[in-house]
Amino acid sequence: MKPLLLLALLISQISWAQVEFQANVIPAELKENAHGVVRRHETTFTVKAAGEATKRIRTVVTVLDEQGDDHAKMVVGYDKLSKITSLEGALYDASGKLIRKLKKADIEDYSTYTDYNLFDDSRFKSASFPKQPAYPYTVEFVVETVEHNLMFYPAWIPQDEEQLAVEQAIFTVTMAPGLSLRYKEMNLPTPGVVETLANGGKTYVWKLVNCPAIEFEPLSPPAREQLPIVFTAPTEFEVQEYKGKLTSWNDVGKFYHSLNNGRDQIPDNLRQQVIELTRNEPNTAGKIRKIYQFLQDHTRYVSIQLGIGGWQTIEADKVAASKYGDCKALTNYMKALLKTVGITAYPALVRAGENEPDLLADFPSFQFNHVILCVPDGRDTLFLECTSQHGPVGYVGDFTGNRHVLLILPGGGQVIKTPTYRPADNLQQRRIVVNVTEQGDATADVLTLYKGLQQDDYSSALHRLNQEDQRSWLLKRIHIPAFELNSFVYQEQPGTIPAITEKLALTIHRWATVSGTRLFLPLNLLSALSSATPQIQTRKTDLELGASYDFMDSDTITYHIPKGYVPEYQIAPVRIESKFGVYTAQLTVENEHITYIRKITMHQGRFPSATYSDWLDFRKKVAKADRNQMVFVKSN
Repeated sequence: MKPLLLLALLISQISWAQVEFQANVIPAELKENAHGVVRRHETTFTVKAAGEATKRIRTVVTVLDEQGDDHAKMVVGYDKLSKITSLEGALYDASGKLIRKLKKADIEDYSTYTDYNLFDDSRFKSASFPKQPAYPYTVEFVVETVEHNLMFYPAWIPQDEEQLAVEQAIFTVTMAPGLSLRYKEMNLPTPGVVETLANGGKTYVWKLVNCPAIEFEPLSPPAREQLPIVFTAPTEFEVQEYKGKLTSWNDVGKFYHSLNNGRDQIPDNLRQQVIELTRNEPNTAGKIRKIYQFLQDHTRYVSIQLGIGGWQTIEADKVAASKYGDCKALTNYMKALLKTVGITAYPALVRAGENEPDLLADFPSFQFNHVILCVPDGRDTLFLECTSQHGPVGYVGDFTGNRHVLLILPGGGQVIKTPTYRPADNLQQRRIVVNVTEQGDATADVLTLYKGLQQDDYSSALHRLNQEDQRSWLLKRIHIPAFELNSFVYQEQPGTIPAITEKLALTIHRWATVSGTRLFLPLNLLSALSSATPQIQTRKTDLELGASYDFMDSDTITYHIPKGYVPEYQIAPVRIESKFGVYTAQLTVENEHITYIRKITMHQGRFPSATYSDWLDFRKKVAKADRNQMVFVKSN
């Protein structure tokens, strides 16, 4: 009987294995709103010592349509501290029949090198199948790695995007005796389970079953607040003979300081040059401004990602000689230059990026991708972006602004916040003079001041594009049905909150509509807002208005219309007020001169889901007001 029992068990296992490749057994609720279904997602992370671990990831994904094809690829990064020991894969048709296994020719190996990555040992392996069968089809990948950079433990995100369902997923972390795991669970239906092993180590297990696809609602909170995630981190780690603890932000700061302490020495001739450069500056602000300009004029940014060099800076004297460095090196170099004239500054680690979520302040770990410099001075504390060759001193924009950073002090790390730019800082002030002809054509002279976050795109275009490309870029930003751009001029106004003025000369075809004795004149030339995206279903998530919604716009437009026209009726002043902002518009008419003044102030923030209907109503009313037009009748 025993051989028969073993045979039955083997047949059962084979049948179960085939089921996970068959598309027709996927529950209907998992296919709803999904482009792909994760049939199995198995991650095993085994920590053998403070400086060594192995990781095995097995994924089985059924691709339902063309938009899910990206899930049929496995991309794995590696470097000198992370070695890929195995990468296997298989392709199955809708019935679960094996079509082919992954071959060496199906795996590409390439560097992450770019024009600003001068030194980089990071590489990627990308595995995919050259020809895919009819939908639905299933792919299986198994990748195994050996990890020697245990500053970082994996984050488990089996459902890593919208319109992707998960049938089964499991995450197992095994810790060697004497080592402890730190973790943070987010949006999980059930918490993980911890088991103590016979050898004194511990195993942590998390599971997900039958998670339907998610569709992110417009202006919803960050994905990490909606998707099931487990973040993990060590308490003690070792990388390239450097040892560290990771139980608090103070520990993170201590480790970073130990890696980089003493690397801020510069040559004597440079020291004398900096002293002479700032000799006539009477205050600290003037000295910082002069030295920051010196940094911008004499260095350039390159990325350096070599082993622990991703976290350890090049020495300041080497930057002085080579004239280049990454964010760590240029920040450290600027710190050294300031130190020469008695100004103390500290590096600040930050999760940079316009769309990057803020630091997980309650989970100390290496969450950063950038370094800036902080010059403490009470209310006048400055943050310096040392990789920019044109940005004004003290301005960080939405790349590193309005978020928490880790200040690296000699005694450890301290979490502080970078500046937040309010509506009064983010201005668009526009004055326009429009001359309208009898046929409804017009010429317009436009003068606009962009300030704060509203000048960022213009500053980038001004410094990165030539005149011809600037023109092409500008033409795409002007939303007038038929026009010609006769000329444009930009002028920068440096400052802690920078500004740019823009002068445009436009010829506009049929801006006003002539019908018999009537002239129909739209009032908002360049700043009209559209309605917000409506929702058919009941709103589930909060409404998240980010930094781009913190602004203040004003338009003053003077129209000169042909003689002999008088208003057919008066347009009453408009005022729309809500928790999201305030909108006003008013009109005055003096003979052939019409002055239209429009102002809108918006506020960023998070609002309860129930307020989304109020948001739609506010935007609908603003859009309607922006479409207002004046009707004139030609008098006898």
